[in-house]
Amino acid sequence: MASARDIKRRIKGVKSTGKITRAMEMISAVKMRKAIASVLAIRPYAKASIALLEQLSLAVGSGGHPLLLNRPVKRALYVVIASNRGLCGGFNAQVTKRLRMLIQEDGDREHRFIVIGKKAENAVRRFQGEVIATFSDVLNLPTAESMRPIAKVIIEEFEAERVDRVVMVYTDYISVLTQEVKVRGLLPVALKDTKKALNEMQPEAQEKTAVLQAEYVIEPSPKKVLWRMIPRLIEMELYHAVLESNASQESARMLAMRNATDAAKDMVSDLTLAYNQLRQAKITQEIAELSAGMAAVTR
Repeated sequence: MASARDIKRRIKGVKSTGKITRAMEMISAVKMRKAIASVLAIRPYAKASIALLEQLSLAVGSGGHPLLLNRPVKRALYVVIASNRGLCGGFNAQVTKRLRMLIQEDGDREHRFIVIGKKAENAVRRFQGEVIATFSDVLNLPTAESMRPIAKVIIEEFEAERVDRVVMVYTDYISVLTQEVKVRGLLPVALKDTKKALNEMQPEAQEKTAVLQAEYVIEPSPKKVLWRMIPRLIEMELYHAVLESNASQESARMLAMRNATDAAKDMVSDLTLAYNQLRQAKITQEIAELSAGMAAVTR
């Protein structure tokens, strides 16, 4: 049985841990609010870009760009987005679990990976996946420009026919309590995928942005605009996914730290009760010994 000194030392250690987790919870809450604001700001732009791409694709046709061409899928490229740090509950584990399910569904197809985040890289290397590129720094301060090297690698792999399909795996922010791992096809760009992406947009984004029900006047030509727009759209999709992942990550971390703080409080309460019981038992024992001594003397 632990002594009173050991229990007191443990209470002190748990209180210190609780202070740390409380501080981390507050930091994550600030980061989460900023990340959510960025996500809500990008969603209407993402929706409008997808709608415009649909109109251009209808005007040009499937043969207007090599990134629109469908071919038999023998090799798949997965863009996996996770976090650089842990202590965020099951955030990274859910991404890894969904990725494993996708690989099992693919069967004998070859797989290559582009990873965004150190935890994603560690997960892919654990099941011996072929990582062709890793981007960890973009999570710290994501911008549309920082997505350009990632999009360039993706487009080069697809155009060189080293891969036949590009799929993005990331976590979509729904609310502070709810995050969902999403799988979205990047290449080849298909109309059914753009319509599905429009339907998957969050309600608040659908309210803020209305799809224009009119014909576009495109200059110099739909084909030339399409050639410039598709790479930009891929960059936007990556940027959107990274912002969604960051908001989900900070939400998960804040909840994990809050649960850890509450657990520390409960543990301190239990340890304090055990400490007081031990002290009371010791005091009772000393009183009993004194009473027994007094009784022996008065006989």
